[in-house]
Amino acid sequence: MTALGVRPRSIATWIGRLVGLAAAVYVAFVSVEGSRRLVRPGRRPLEALEGGPATPADLGLAYEEVSFETEDGIRLAGWLIAAGRETRAAVVLLHGFSWNRIPDLTEFVPWLQPEYHVLQFDFRGHGESGDAPITLGTAERRDVVAAVRFMESRGYGPIALMGLSMGASAAIMFLYALPVAAVVADAPFAELHNPVENRMRELRYPLAGIGSRIVVLAAALRARIRLVQPIDRVAAISPRGLLLIAPREDRLTSWTQSQRLYDTAQEPKELFVVAGAEHGVARQQAGDEYVRRVLAFLERFMGRTGPHRSRVATG
Repeated sequence: MTALGVRPRSIATWIGRLVGLAAAVYVAFVSVEGSRRLVRPGRRPLEALEGGPATPADLGLAYEEVSFETEDGIRLAGWLIAAGRETRAAVVLLHGFSWNRIPDLTEFVPWLQPEYHVLQFDFRGHGESGDAPITLGTAERRDVVAAVRFMESRGYGPIALMGLSMGASAAIMFLYALPVAAVVADAPFAELHNPVENRMRELRYPLAGIGSRIVVLAAALRARIRLVQPIDRVAAISPRGLLLIAPREDRLTSWTQSQRLYDTAQEPKELFVVAGAEHGVARQQAGDEYVRRVLAFLERFMGRTGPHRSRVATG
């Protein structure tokens, strides 16, 4: 007993209760607020970025405003941009989390369009598409299915998927009965908690490793869906071609996530590690080398005639 008449065991008990209460409050906050930001992050307007193009017409490209519906009734809005040459081959572009099709219009369309028809669309809950919970690729797989079916109905093929961040992971998790010839995945995550954990660390949340898993679990409950991990799906892409692009200085999705996906994937596969690149800027960092590698990969798998071996490259 202390001089104040309080037993040490009682002090320890109260400290334990306070710690437990603080932990419960933290878990509740992370579960509610973290899952809300993940599932309903808010929409960015479909507007030009810093004087960039607002539509393909601003790049001098012919295009059509299109829309199509997913199997669960979500209307998706997009642009179908005509190829600069005579071909039926097409690339479906898949944008990142909380964005829309505008950034890809600037970064990817100008050098894809001369060779391929390009379909850009907004994922569910993004841009001008219908409202729905965002699930980091799981429900978005239905959007990918609808996009490929739409292109198929227009007579396009072969078709490749090219995605960035969440779009990259959605491309990896697409339903494999689809007529897809190749997948290009720039900065994909192998495990859903990885980008969440890294963002929590950046914002100085305590116990980011545990907290990120709580957020992902709470997001699944909020969206009422069992979330799928890309690492569990990547092996099934084979025999289609897979090109993984890993920004080496990515602080949102660790570049080792691409390495893990590469190690798990079956042939044919390639890994392109872009030195000095952060999340979403591998194309800017690697410049012409990025364009060359992607176009060479697409040409090989959109009309390949022979076997292909795995490649690991850095740039």
